[in-house]
Amino acid sequence: MRTDELAEMIQEVPGTEVSYGPGLVTVHVPAIGDTVRLAFRDVLDADWVHVPTGAPAVQIDLRVKQGRKHEAIPLIVTVDDVVFTPAYADDLVDPEDELLVPAMPNLISYSEMHRDVRALGKAIDDGEIELEPEILAATLLAHRCFIAGAVRVGLWPVRVAAWWEYTSARAATEIRLARFRDDPRWDELMAAVTEARRQSTPAEI
Repeated sequence: MRTDELAEMIQEVPGTEVSYGPGLVTVHVPAIGDTVRLAFRDVLDADWVHVPTGAPAVQIDLRVKQGRKHEAIPLIVTVDDVVFTPAYADDLVDPEDELLVPAMPNLISYSEMHRDVRALGKAIDDGEIELEPEILAATLLAHRCFIAGAVRVGLWPVRVAAWWEYTSARAATEIRLARFRDDPRWDELMAAVTEARRQSTPAEI
């Protein structure tokens, strides 16, 4: 499969805006307000798949680096959404930290991620959250795994990360957050959050 063939396949999924150039396929999904950037060298395979809604979808198998090894993970582009695998908590948390690790879904959609992270932030903001501190810490860890998983497949979820940063800052006085490994990509995402806040109104984030 060539770059143009992959782009043409994804273009057949409604709700996508696809472009390509040497070694890169870009898939913008207006419904989620984000863009997947696929380095073609990391694409192992692509094929049509069935999703529960019956809508057309393309699964792209990507090679990603996990620690010192590489593994294949799926990225599914479906109508108005993108589905991906969350990052592993063990890959994000400092190995010397002891923290409750949540059960993670095998796959999550971008829209679900945004909904869940935003809902937790609003619940804390409104004083409606009644989770035990350990459960709240585990939930924040799960949400960070979602966001890191999105970044890993070429997404850049600035709005979602903004809600996570806000929620974790509000909760930090009541719970012990995980100590995370150094992650330059996460630092870049947080810098993008800061810039987005500088240029936007609160309602736009």
